[in-house]
Amino acid sequence: MNAPTSSAEMTYFNVKCKICLKTGHGLHFGIETCRACAAFFRRTVVLNRKYKCSKRSGKCKVGTGEEKLMCKFCRFKKCIDLGMTTENVRTDQVIKDDEESQDSSPIASVSTDLVSLQMTSSQPECEIGNRVEYSVINPKTQAPAMLIDVNAIIKKSRAILETYFLPDEDSISHLNPLQRMVHSLHKIRAKQNWNPEFFVNIKFYEMFSWWEVQMRDTASWLMHSDEFRKLPTHERIAIFKIVWAVWRRFERYTMTAEIFGQRCYDEKILLHSHDSAARLGSYYIDYSNVSDHGFERFNNVFGGKMIQYYDIIVKPFLELKLTETEITFILCQIIWNYAGRRLQGQTQAAAERFLEQISNNLHQYYEEEYEEWTSRSLEGVESSVEEDSRSTDGSVVDNRKNYASRLARMMQISLI
Repeated sequence: MNAPTSSAEMTYFNVKCKICLKTGHGLHFGIETCRACAAFFRRTVVLNRKYKCSKRSGKCKVGTGEEKLMCKFCRFKKCIDLGMTTENVRTDQVIKDDEESQDSSPIASVSTDLVSLQMTSSQPECEIGNRVEYSVINPKTQAPAMLIDVNAIIKKSRAILETYFLPDEDSISHLNPLQRMVHSLHKIRAKQNWNPEFFVNIKFYEMFSWWEVQMRDTASWLMHSDEFRKLPTHERIAIFKIVWAVWRRFERYTMTAEIFGQRCYDEKILLHSHDSAARLGSYYIDYSNVSDHGFERFNNVFGGKMIQYYDIIVKPFLELKLTETEITFILCQIIWNYAGRRLQGQTQAAAERFLEQISNNLHQYYEEEYEEWTSRSLEGVESSVEEDSRSTDGSVVDNRKNYASRLARMMQISLI
């Protein structure tokens, strides 16, 4: 699918399912399909179903509008022929915690039975723990895997993604694309308690409720992008589903570094919510209500990945003394590049357009910042500039006049 990339205004459109030719709902298992065909393919693979052609020819017409009468053998054959594959499974049905660390499969390999956790944060503890077992194997490694199904807490975020209404639209209409995203992130972070409580024991449903809040924050932040809002609803939802965990990770690590500084890196502190923090390796999560597998099993899957981000994210954050504008720029780069690679088509075109806009905005930001610093220096004001509610020394500001090397390090972070 080709989408224009150079016109002043881009027109995005709904696509057709390549299997049944009805309205498509985004990329599933490697190609554009509707939800019904994606679910059909997934059930067939997961349950290892075998079909026989209803006409015994293997050449039935699929996509005539009679979905209920479609030959299952020929429907599945068309799926395979057009490129649907379990190796290209996206996270439309199941979203794992560490999106970026794996390939396009939503499966994290572990030596255990596949487990999917499904619950809502509004349920009392005694009702939490509806487990759904899937006998699915990682198609690449052929190893058993663990899946965490968070569809139950996506509903509120979905409502945000399906509306164009922004409560502060009038107050931000004059801002450029990057400034709008900075404004949104600043509002989200204004809720952060700068003296969070450290926990050592926690129930998993509490962690799940924090994810729900972070999902809503991600959805609200994304909706501040005009380019994002122009996309069809199904495409906005598809983007959200594959980036929310990536967004949460980068935002939480940088927010932690903002509050705790060097302690964040030295003591391996991480903010898990607006009010709670913990030291990596010094807390325990009780999974007993949702899984037969204990904390050690889950920690083996996610713990090793968590610690690496102190070097990938926190260390350069502290060395560069990143401002809120720069943090937002990197976050945009991470999210849109990742979504563009995964979804291709219109999403990739929107990503290229949006990232070009904010790159120009960042250049303007540096120019204005340097001019302000120069003006203050000439007036005899000390050579430090207060920006984004943080202060930086004059050498850092001066370095931003020739910001190529600084930007190169920032872009390295955006490759996580």
